[in-house]
Amino acid sequence: MHKQFRVVPIASPPDVEKLLGRIKDANLNIAGVGGGNVEFGGEFVFAVDHGQEDRTEDVLNEHGYTYRLFDKDEHPELTVCNLENVPGALHACVAEIATSNLNGGRIIRDIVIGLDEDGSIAAQVFSEEVRTVQNS
Repeated sequence: MHKQFRVVPIASPPDVEKLLGRIKDANLNIAGVGGGNVEFGGEFVFAVDHGQEDRTEDVLNEHGYTYRLFDKDEHPELTVCNLENVPGALHACVAEIATSNLNGGRIIRDIVIGLDEDGSIAAQVFSEEVRTVQNS
C-alpha cells in the first residue's frame, strides 16, 4: 500500500457501486479503503494490490473519473505506517505524524487501513497543507 487513489466517484449521477463494479470487472483488488461523503462530492480513497496501480489508472481514465494519485515516496502528504495488531499501534503512528505535521503546516484529512503486500496491517495517513503563520 505505497500508493493511494483519491477519486470523486461521479459517473453522472454519483455512484460508488458503479465505481466498485468497474474496479471488480478489471479484476483489481482493493487492499485498503476509506473516504467520506463519497456520493456527496467527497473522495472515495483506496489502495490496490502492488503492481495494479497502472491498470487502476487506466480504468479510472477509461471511465472519465477525476482522481488524484499519491505515492508515499514522492508526496509528503501521504505517510504509511506498518501496524502491529496491538492496542495503541495506530495512536503511535498518528502521534508521530501529528508532530511532523506541526512543523510542516499540515493536518490529517483521513486514514485508510488495509493490508500491505506481505499481509501486514498498513495505515495510510493523508495530511493536507493548511495556511498557518509558519507557511504564510
